[in-house]
Amino acid sequence: MDRNGPIVVGVDGSNASFDAVRWATRAAELRGASLTLVSTYQITDVYTTFAAMPPQLGPPMRLEVNKGLESASTIAKAAAKDADALSIATEVVVGAAIPTLLERSASARMIVVGTRGNGEYFAELLGSVSAAVSERAECPVAIISGIPQTGEREGPVVLGVDGSSASSRAVGVAFEEASLRGTGLVAVHTWAEDVGLWKIHSDSDKDAMSSAQDAAGWVVMSESLAGWQEQYPDVHVDRVVEHGSAVSKILELSKSAQTVVVGSRGRGGFSGLLLGSTSRSLSHRVECPLIIAREPKHE
Repeated sequence: MDRNGPIVVGVDGSNASFDAVRWATRAAELRGASLTLVSTYQITDVYTTFAAMPPQLGPPMRLEVNKGLESASTIAKAAAKDADALSIATEVVVGAAIPTLLERSASARMIVVGTRGNGEYFAELLGSVSAAVSERAECPVAIISGIPQTGEREGPVVLGVDGSSASSRAVGVAFEEASLRGTGLVAVHTWAEDVGLWKIHSDSDKDAMSSAQDAAGWVVMSESLAGWQEQYPDVHVDRVVEHGSAVSKILELSKSAQTVVVGSRGRGGFSGLLLGSTSRSLSHRVECPLIIAREPKHE
């Protein structure tokens, strides 16, 4: 990730990708970043190699992609508060969307994609792209859904906290997002009882264990947020520690949230290729933009 890099948007001509452009435009303006709109194309259903692709099919596909990027650029300029001050670049790549976006994530400030895509001229649906990129990118990935035509929602930023190193990065991303957008932050930590232990304890012991786990949850919350409130004194923070499912609680709060921020799991090997169960579940169901705070490989 490059904090001075552009915000890169995957564009495939679908309404979902145009929603991503609207959201990314505001995100770029708030950060003083440039905006790069990237679209890819290839043929995989009939021809298995680029060498086998008939030359006459290339120009129509490229024309279709260019039209999509022109529309995306127009949408970005319309969504911008100051279109003249926003630097917008467009790029067409002959190849697959996933490796293209993953390559750019090393030098991007953020990758932004929609939740569903257009498969007519594009080899991959944006939905599959968003899942793969959010699992392997080297910068934060925003998956956009549930936004109005203005590209902005009202409400606080909701942050999932679990005390892990991945969660720690999400805390910083969430505070920055809330501060830039002039809104509050709702930090959520949930805990679930160990079923194996519950079976061997009386009701009084269960109550004691529940109280202990609740207290431990507040410690996790306090340690996770330590120092950030001082760094962002303009951000009001509400803290929620509850017994139950993290996914269910965050989904509930997302209905009235501006953005949800969660961490990813792992930094290498097989674990580095997998999102935590919470972020994976949310990416399919959350009702507002979701930022997954990916960590660069070198960190």
